[in-house]
Amino acid sequence: MIKLIVSDLDGTLLNHSLRITDSDWDAVKLAFHEGYEFCIASGRMHSEIKLLMQEFHGRYFTVSQNGATIYKKDKELVSDYFFEPEVSSELHQFSSRNPHFVSFIHCTDDSFYTENRSEETLPYESRILTACSDRRDLADALKNGAIKSCKYSFFGEIDKLILLKDELQDQFEGRIESFISASDCLDVMPLNVSKGAGLSFIMQELGLSRNEVACIGDSFNDLSMFALTDHSFAMKGGHSDVKKKAAHVTNSVAEAIEQIINYNRTFEARR
Repeated sequence: MIKLIVSDLDGTLLNHSLRITDSDWDAVKLAFHEGYEFCIASGRMHSEIKLLMQEFHGRYFTVSQNGATIYKKDKELVSDYFFEPEVSSELHQFSSRNPHFVSFIHCTDDSFYTENRSEETLPYESRILTACSDRRDLADALKNGAIKSCKYSFFGEIDKLILLKDELQDQFEGRIESFISASDCLDVMPLNVSKGAGLSFIMQELGLSRNEVACIGDSFNDLSMFALTDHSFAMKGGHSDVKKKAAHVTNSVAEAIEQIINYNRTFEARR
């Protein structure tokens, strides 16, 4: 029987206009009403998730920044992960050598930075629900640990991002995780940090097995969660390789939640 529903945001619960549709919102409300545990697992910062989910304050778990921060329902931060200063500094140097990508540095305190804000960075900043800071001494702040980064995001053309991913994995082998999190975004994380690792922590907290969890997502950073459950739902608009890894393909979060509720009702009827 499914007890926990986990949903990604961008491309899943959140549409391209940064809105949750009425039908999806009603489905989430129904899930709460039916007594399901709920978790938002996103590459977004916890502060952004709180803005989107403020109606359900204190009722959901959060795996934010791809697992770099994990929060309980009472919004207690129970785990956070960040790069060692040496790795963070090297990643910044790598970023500086690749100026054709727009990049941002994220921290576990929900701040995020770029070295030089410009007309080129503004369209990407507008997709983030809190304000960006520019910091000219960013290289020194990362090197001496004044800023502890937990995620690097590179924005650009998907084909070039895939090549960039391979280059990063070669140069930082055994020190980072990286995955395509959107059609124009590559996220780089500390080693062993992922949405799946965050979800595993919450499953242990709740004492849940893989058959008691359902997960809904659309991109490669969701695959680590799909691997933990028998009930994975990939969005129809997601990448074909992501859909191949899911147990189900769905048109919407509302449709997935309906299937989850029907599954549980059938399960109960057979008992």
